[in-house]
Amino acid sequence: MPLIRFLIVGAANTLVGLSTIYFAMYFLQLDIVHANAIGYSLGILLGFALNKTWTFSCRGAVISSFIRYLLVLAVAYAANLATVLSANSHFNLNPYIAQALGIIPYTVIGFMGSRYFAFCTQRGIDMATDHLCETAKFNEKPMIPRMIDVSIILPCYNEEAVLLETTRQLADLLKQLIIDGKVTPNSRVYYIDDGSRDRTWEMIESLAETHEFIHGIKLSRNRGHQNALLAGLLTAEGEAIISVDADLQDDLSAIKKMIELYAAGYDIVYGVRDARMTDTFFKRFTAKVYYRLLSSMGVEIIYNHADYRLMSRQAIEALREFGEVNLFLRGIIPQIGFSYALVYYDRAERYAGESKYPLKKMLSFAWQGITSFSDLPLRIITSLGLLVSLISFLVTVWAIAIRLFTQDAIPGWASTVLPIYFLGGIQLLCLGIMGEYLAKIYSETKRRPRYTIEKMI
Repeated sequence: MPLIRFLIVGAANTLVGLSTIYFAMYFLQLDIVHANAIGYSLGILLGFALNKTWTFSCRGAVISSFIRYLLVLAVAYAANLATVLSANSHFNLNPYIAQALGIIPYTVIGFMGSRYFAFCTQRGIDMATDHLCETAKFNEKPMIPRMIDVSIILPCYNEEAVLLETTRQLADLLKQLIIDGKVTPNSRVYYIDDGSRDRTWEMIESLAETHEFIHGIKLSRNRGHQNALLAGLLTAEGEAIISVDADLQDDLSAIKKMIELYAAGYDIVYGVRDARMTDTFFKRFTAKVYYRLLSSMGVEIIYNHADYRLMSRQAIEALREFGEVNLFLRGIIPQIGFSYALVYYDRAERYAGESKYPLKKMLSFAWQGITSFSDLPLRIITSLGLLVSLISFLVTVWAIAIRLFTQDAIPGWASTVLPIYFLGGIQLLCLGIMGEYLAKIYSETKRRPRYTIEKMI
């Protein structure tokens, strides 16, 4: 895996760089800025050669790759230096502890910049992986020359402010599709109430009385968006099931294209966001990084796809076979297989109400996707253990050098404080990551129901 290889190269660079830095500070009497400059300079050529040929297998031009690599390192070094100086001057930390802290931003920026900017050949491969949706999987099924029985499911959690407008737009859409001969007159809409605390269910009941095509599924309590979505997928009737959020951010006109592609023989049609201009810069940036991170961890996922999709009855029945409790449907559904196609649309602003995915829930959902489909974090622990061992070795060499060649040694400080703080923090991190996986195993082995339906209309 590129990340593990990058960490190994980083460990080698750390061994060379820190040794040089400590030597320059104690034997050449240089200040921390100049010592950093010398130490990191010696690792540039070694890091470039190893990352280009081994970590990322880049076949691009050496000069252009090296220039881009230097730009990445410039940003990484700036972040490193800012961290070191801030820790040393503002928090009065020991210069060597401050230097160790500076490794963190350097490693993160170095990996992301190298993977997606410096080594362009590998970046092209990643882009192809991320956009495996740009060309639909080859389809051999014949065209369906008849109207299709469709159900549209919409998970709802405190959506009373938007339900009336959503229903109006869906009614207009279904009416036009029926007139065009695309769907049958008995096609329907299912609202799944995920334990809302407002008047969402009362409004669903009212809408079902006045609109024949409206149906409702009420869960006994709030189980989260993914479980509510699964409840609708596995309960709704119909030849083809379309899932979409109730907030009207997903363009409903894309449903017509989805149905046309299903009629052409595709079992799954993914709705892919063509633009995210309504999202904040932070959300766009973190979403992009997250999709690429999942791809680098080997998770099969459609780039810029959320939960807006059409699934055939065959695909729904295949999904029913997946019994895991920790749901991440964006990662599960691509594993089903079958032929698929993509529909691109522009994401709009939320029509009314508030987002049900604040930062805390977004981070939780992102972590769910990573730990449900990749064991890479566990492998990182192994690399982290190697890195810790190397740094611990360097600290030991430094402590011995201080004791033998200077008068600055504080008896017992290095041998007691550094191992406790450094190794203690790493051990807690590793235990935390392993604990996340054990927690998922625990919840899976209990086999509790993923949702409970209280009422259907």
